[in-house]
Amino acid sequence: MRFMENKEQPQLTADLEGNYLIDKESVGERAIGLFYAPSGGSVHKVAKRIKQKVKGRKIDMLYIRNIRPQQFLNYRNIILVSSTLGKDAWNNNETDEWAAFLPELRKLDLDGRRVALVGLGNHVLYPNNFVDGLADLADLIEELGGVLIGKTEADGYIFNMSRAVKDGVFAGLPLDEDNETGKTDARIEKWLSFVLPAMES
Repeated sequence: MRFMENKEQPQLTADLEGNYLIDKESVGERAIGLFYAPSGGSVHKVAKRIKQKVKGRKIDMLYIRNIRPQQFLNYRNIILVSSTLGKDAWNNNETDEWAAFLPELRKLDLDGRRVALVGLGNHVLYPNNFVDGLADLADLIEELGGVLIGKTEADGYIFNMSRAVKDGVFAGLPLDEDNETGKTDARIEKWLSFVLPAMES
């Protein structure tokens, strides 16, 4: 039996998380791209927990080392999960995987895409610059035309100072897996309760 080759079918490539990476015409408007780095530690675990808690819609979990920045354009709704090192680390490819990724990301037009940020910090070791890196990433997303969603009230967090806070609100969702891991699930669930509806609007 002969099978006719269907050249109209998109070519599918699976990544290490079991997601299929396809062209942007094949991704629905409701799909979420969850991009994270680094892999294998707390950031990776948090990304998995977010994916597990999103029910009823497609969410692809993508490690930035395994993709091209252009794959951001496959999604209208994006979640970024990172450790919250600041610009000094991002300028050093040896200390942060986002450093190699961001120069190419800067070339993209994210106009109209809804982007939610999650940053892991340590309020005990770094109380005076808690999750500062969220501010840098938020500034970049807005420069590229993205619409920031998922800002979080600073009430309930312990820290002295953070560049990620404006008018009592964080630029994204801060998590402290080193000192407050017991609060992570509740914080993610509360955050998703207003992030997911914002992705529908």
